[in-house]
Amino acid sequence: MEKIRLIALDIDGTLVDDEKRLPPANREALEAAQAAGVRVAIASGRMTPRIESIEELLGIDCIIVAYNGAKVVTPRSEGRNTISHQPLPADVANFFIGYSHDNGHLLNFYHDDVLYAQEGEDRRRFMEIYAGRTGAEYNVSADLERFRGQQPTKLILLADPAERDRLHDQFCDEFGERAFITKSDPEYLEIMAPGVHKGSGLATMAAHYGLTTDEVMGVGDAENDLGLLEEAGLGVAVANADPRVKAIANEVTQATNNDAAVAEAIRRWVL
Repeated sequence: MEKIRLIALDIDGTLVDDEKRLPPANREALEAAQAAGVRVAIASGRMTPRIESIEELLGIDCIIVAYNGAKVVTPRSEGRNTISHQPLPADVANFFIGYSHDNGHLLNFYHDDVLYAQEGEDRRRFMEIYAGRTGAEYNVSADLERFRGQQPTKLILLADPAERDRLHDQFCDEFGERAFITKSDPEYLEIMAPGVHKGSGLATMAAHYGLTTDEVMGVGDAENDLGLLEEAGLGVAVANADPRVKAIANEVTQATNNDAAVAEAIRRWVL
């Protein structure tokens, strides 16, 4: 196995515990890795500003792979410059604007690092769920029609878990290769441009820094982490990971996200 020179970490269910707190052991292990010359990247479905708040908790200057790989930016010390941005095609976005409007589902519309949504009683319930987990702030309007023709960085359609699973299967069949559709938290259906996922973001990031993906350890737990673990030379699933993620991982930690699984992974396979 190649020496690990970069660690790419998912946030929710991986780096932070179920209460969205950062276990101190994770911070300490990441500080030790960085001191040993290992780069640190945060790879999340979250928007860039909400990843930066986690970066501040870590106290570490990180590369950011945001929006499930749709946007990759350099650390603050390098100017937070955009390495790549692959937004969703406008025709796909237009479909989901209409679908959300007609069916009452909350659609998270991410454009220029701002989160937009349409007002609605049932939508408000899901806004509270999402904002409570991520700290994101919504820009709410009467509708999203003004964004027709725009290319959002990504979308999330939110629904109760069983409905989310049904919509996942429906839209994967309907869109085929016109979009990349995946699941993360129980209510989230994430929609990106074709071929865009955390694995594609990892490959872009590694190439920018002159690394091969074999020199990267990726750590995650959910379905939207599959690409991350598949692309990384060392793909690590935390103990609480989805069975499908464990099945493709090179290694699985003994600890869960509540017990500093990231610290275990760094101690065992990096330091």
